[in-house]
Amino acid sequence: MNKVTFTRVKQQSLPNLYVGTQDGVEVGFIYKPTDTKSDKNAWRSYVGIGDSAKFLYHTWDMNDAMEAVQLAVVYPNTLGAK
Repeated sequence: MNKVTFTRVKQQSLPNLYVGTQDGVEVGFIYKPTDTKSDKNAWRSYVGIGDSAKFLYHTWDMNDAMEAVQLAVVYPNTLGAK
């Protein structure tokens, strides 16, 4: 099984959006809302795209967020993703 590769997608509604693809198919995404003076935001990991996307978890490290999507795609019974 091939590794999930992430590509940044420029979009106004979800800043810092990276979509993960495997064999040319979109399999998940990560994003980080913009920080403000009072709030610091963590990366959010999702497996799936659109309405079928399932939230995995928050993490402060972008690489950890990417790894969560990778694990959920390769091992779908882990991390609560099905």
